[in-house]
Amino acid sequence: MHNLKESFESSIRKNSEKTAIHIKHAGIWKGISYSELGSKVDALSVFLVKEGLKKGDRVALVMKNRPEWPIVFFAVVSAGGICVPINSDSIFKEIENIVNDSACKFLFADESSIQLVEGIHRGCSSVKGIISVDSEKFKDVAEAPPSERKIQDQDIDADDTACIMYTSGTTAQPKGVMLTHGNFIANCNSQYKLNIVNKKDRALSILPLHHAYPLTVTLILPILSGSGIIYTGTVKKEDILEASREAKATVFVAVPQMYSLFRKKIDDGIGKTFFPIRVLIKIIAGILCRIRKKTGINLSRYLFYGIHRKFGRSVRFFASGGARLDEAVARGLYKYGFTILEGYGLTETSPVLTMNPAKKPKIGSVGIAIPNVEIKIVDKNEDDVGEVIAQGPNIMKGYYKRKDITDSVIKDGWFYTGDLGYIDDEGYLFLTGRKKEVIVLSSGVNVYPDEVEEAYMMHAPIREICVFDVPITKAGAEILALWAIVVPDLEFFRKYGEVNLKDVIRERFDNVSRTLPSHMRLMGFSITLEELPHTLLGKLKRFEVKEAYASKVTEERRLPEVKELSGEDMKLMEKDISKKIVDHLKKQTGVEGDIAPTDLLELDLGIDSLGRIELVSGLESLFGRDIESEIIGRSFTVGDLIKGIEPLLEEQAEGIPIDKEKKVPETWREKLQVLPKEENLKKIDLSPGFMTALADFIFVGISYLFFRIFYNLKVEGTENIPPKGPYILYSNHTSYFDGFLVAVSLPRFPMLDLFFVGFRPYFTVPIIRNLVRVGRIIPLDFSSHLLEALRSSYYVLASGKKLCLFPEGIRTLDGEVMQFKKGFGILTKETGAKLVPVVLEGAHQAWPRTRKFPRFHPIKVRFGKPLEIKEAERIGYETGAGDSYEAICLGARDTLIKLKEKK
Repeated sequence: MHNLKESFESSIRKNSEKTAIHIKHAGIWKGISYSELGSKVDALSVFLVKEGLKKGDRVALVMKNRPEWPIVFFAVVSAGGICVPINSDSIFKEIENIVNDSACKFLFADESSIQLVEGIHRGCSSVKGIISVDSEKFKDVAEAPPSERKIQDQDIDADDTACIMYTSGTTAQPKGVMLTHGNFIANCNSQYKLNIVNKKDRALSILPLHHAYPLTVTLILPILSGSGIIYTGTVKKEDILEASREAKATVFVAVPQMYSLFRKKIDDGIGKTFFPIRVLIKIIAGILCRIRKKTGINLSRYLFYGIHRKFGRSVRFFASGGARLDEAVARGLYKYGFTILEGYGLTETSPVLTMNPAKKPKIGSVGIAIPNVEIKIVDKNEDDVGEVIAQGPNIMKGYYKRKDITDSVIKDGWFYTGDLGYIDDEGYLFLTGRKKEVIVLSSGVNVYPDEVEEAYMMHAPIREICVFDVPITKAGAEILALWAIVVPDLEFFRKYGEVNLKDVIRERFDNVSRTLPSHMRLMGFSITLEELPHTLLGKLKRFEVKEAYASKVTEERRLPEVKELSGEDMKLMEKDISKKIVDHLKKQTGVEGDIAPTDLLELDLGIDSLGRIELVSGLESLFGRDIESEIIGRSFTVGDLIKGIEPLLEEQAEGIPIDKEKKVPETWREKLQVLPKEENLKKIDLSPGFMTALADFIFVGISYLFFRIFYNLKVEGTENIPPKGPYILYSNHTSYFDGFLVAVSLPRFPMLDLFFVGFRPYFTVPIIRNLVRVGRIIPLDFSSHLLEALRSSYYVLASGKKLCLFPEGIRTLDGEVMQFKKGFGILTKETGAKLVPVVLEGAHQAWPRTRKFPRFHPIKVRFGKPLEIKEAERIGYETGAGDSYEAICLGARDTLIKLKEKK
């Protein structure tokens, strides 16, 4: 078989009674047999010839995935025509450019795009006719009786163009890839030889068919191999899964972005299970994963039966292509028993070049060269990374009317892909990035942005990241450095009650930077809530991101500078409540100009965790209503804030009166003197019983022996600890051991009077949550619970007890003492408690935040002399403090640093 017409007819004869297409209509799955498909293609092919279609004429297909797609495609190529698939969601100008460039004679469209196409028809002289696949005319043609379906014989060669696929249509001179009959047949034959697909398969068609990857893999290959195609009629995730189950899909073809969503959904589901069960599941999954790697036996498929059932038990494997699959996603799904086969190719290669073998996939690799295709790496660097070039019968004929570009990428029969990578000893190809995207730093070192993005993405709560180079001035000279635009994972921040987006992401990025060579480290990053631009197959449009953001990377506020409001946003901002809240925000922050619903409270308006407490008080005064701090804590943008408060005013409209006389605490002392909520008071045990005391004694004793034996723990300065409270022990935050070290180092067993402030997310686990009261822990986060934590701490100190806290808020990266949070100064000032500095030496080396597991290193704990508030203020004011709270923070930090440096 040397052309698609012959191959199609052969498949029709061999599989005439089989179902070729599965489609759900009115809730019932219906099928189109190969025989019916052949009849419809014959009828449409004859019709096109009668209408004037000649060999080589171009025909545009502007429609979404549906059963008419293979009918039109094979009818056109059988008549000797050339298909020009176009994205039906494209803008008018893009479709017009492609139709004009290819001089299309006929246009096929569906109901959603017919009006757009008709508008283009009037401006394109080459177009002779437009046909709607939803029209009665099309149905009549496709169902013409046999007497009117005399098949027209066409002299079609393997080298004749079957399809022109445009990789871009936004410019005046778009670039069309000419793929021949021989290209498609060769690529299908190569894939068929891999024994990945068979005649019993049913492929789910969800990716847009105007791309070469889905066109070949989910349309041409299934039809020519006698398999079935399933059309879902929608791209909704729930409908796709339903179709996969009901129509018994065996091959699930998707892009990496979809697999990332699936994996996240699975992780979230497991994360909601009871803690011991969750731990047990992870342990068993790890064991089964190792068994699978060694034996090939996939027992995880049964452990996670419920998850697999959502896709349908018939799915044999999942194929990924079109963009790079995140290694972490691939490993996660593999652990859950899924088989993800990643491949690689380009539109210019029809498209598949490599594929991971089903029996021996290698995560991180895009597989080995498919049969009849040869892959080489040229222009290698010292790491054996170079440009990937390919040779085979699937390489395109060239770019339509662009011989100059064709000659620049096809040399001596080899296609130069522009992708960079290397081939390992077993022949597996690993991609490192695009040649044109490689960043060459001022030092001459090459950096592959994909690798940098992957390194940071794995360890930070972000949904997307794009790395590019920016010019900076260093030592009087301008050099290039790496900068990133990141989209935060707001679900993560809401889950853990954290609002300081930049601080959290910076902490995680700092951890990653310590593990990377200097040339791969980020100089900085900016945060945006806007979706980054991608192709329909999920590839990041890196140059568009750089063009949009590069000029603003040094701006800390309002990124991007101009924000266009959607119709929904404009409607929201016209409400009276919105205007009142915006006016209040301007007064509190001093921000001038317009405030948009998409403005981030932290980054755009500068409202930190303490500022949120002030925001609550101000809004309560404004509206005369109690406003739960959780509403403010869950709000990241101005729009979130408005939508969170609006229901309160709706209640008010229903008859709940405004308390115009409502007394809102104004000073920090008034705010702190308010008792904590009842649920939090119950967790504060001021008079622990005998069993609690015994449990503490045993725990502290065992912990002390542990640190004494394994870390040679030494304790100094215990005579400086006041015999009675209230006082605050404040320590440098260096490691995961810090809280335990302070507890075991105290003399005279004062543990029953000592309370600890700990990061709330660590104490949300069911088992540990029950230990909060016994361990005298006050959970803290910097959003909705900060005020409650401060009130609980105030209550403890006002009761004459002691408090241990780490005023830096997060563990140090390099062992140095960081800036203290202002809440520490507020609590100290308003309680009048003495301050006792505590220095932890060696703990950073033993278990820093950058290590998963501890290591052995001597540790010393030193207690300094008590520091009076007035002395702390004096020191702080001398160093330039702006107010008393800041002065206390600066003075206490200075005292701690001097104690740390004292030997």
